[in-house]
Amino acid sequence: MPILKASRAPNLINAPQAYEAMYHDQLNRELRVYFNTVDNGLSNLFGPRGGDYLSFSYGSFFDDSDQTDGDTTRAYFVRLNTTAASLRVSIANRSITFTGSIATTTLTVTVAPTEGSIYVGMPITGTGVTAGTTITAYGTGTGLTGTYTVSASQTVSSTTITGTTPSKITLADAGVYNIQFSIQLTNSGANVNAASIWVRQNGVDIPNSNGDVSVPAKHGVTDGRLIVAWNYFIEAAADDYVELMWSTQDSDISIQHIATQSSPTRPATPSVILTVARVSDIVPSIYA
Repeated sequence: MPILKASRAPNLINAPQAYEAMYHDQLNRELRVYFNTVDNGLSNLFGPRGGDYLSFSYGSFFDDSDQTDGDTTRAYFVRLNTTAASLRVSIANRSITFTGSIATTTLTVTVAPTEGSIYVGMPITGTGVTAGTTITAYGTGTGLTGTYTVSASQTVSSTTITGTTPSKITLADAGVYNIQFSIQLTNSGANVNAASIWVRQNGVDIPNSNGDVSVPAKHGVTDGRLIVAWNYFIEAAADDYVELMWSTQDSDISIQHIATQSSPTRPATPSVILTVARVSDIVPSIYA
């Protein structure tokens, strides 16, 4: 395959006062080498495999856990716990705090986080909390106040506890990005219920980014299911982050991971799939 070489400005010497054939020959050689490099580079770049020379920031992520809501009046962060592929786009953790105490393996939360929710698999830290402790099961709590099972037996008096949730899609490069997602919604209730999904950038809701959907009711023993998917174009500065948000009018709605199924065999269904692709630099307004 041809190599794409960057061109360099030719090293042109000052012209003599009198005509010299040697000077003009040298000038022509320098210019010929320069323009040949430019021509070859452009020919390769605009050829049928020109895209081989281009590199754009991208990311592909998914989540393989169930995501529930505990309060229909609050917004929840959509989690992404697995990176499939990425180049200068990554998932970072967001911290949330709540008040709780631990007796053996039971965490009792008395003050819920002001945003987000507690979930199975969440790592937690705090004064007196054993390093490496995670939430392993719901008790009476399903994201907010109530009881939870933790991975390590310990005794912790009431204190501020910090949990982390992988929700922040961080963009290393400035530019215009296409963010696409699909979310597997389920409804365990007997009525059709609605859910909302939108985007935040650097912690602020992006105007006009919300979408509302109605999830079918449970039929027989099968929960109602709806997979929703759309995309957004956003302008981002270097190191900006974006997050998917969701809420629902009824706690029968959840974002569900479905394990590998049979008859016929088919792959597992992630609860969330999200891809990010940088499609352009940000065009200055003087050129727009």
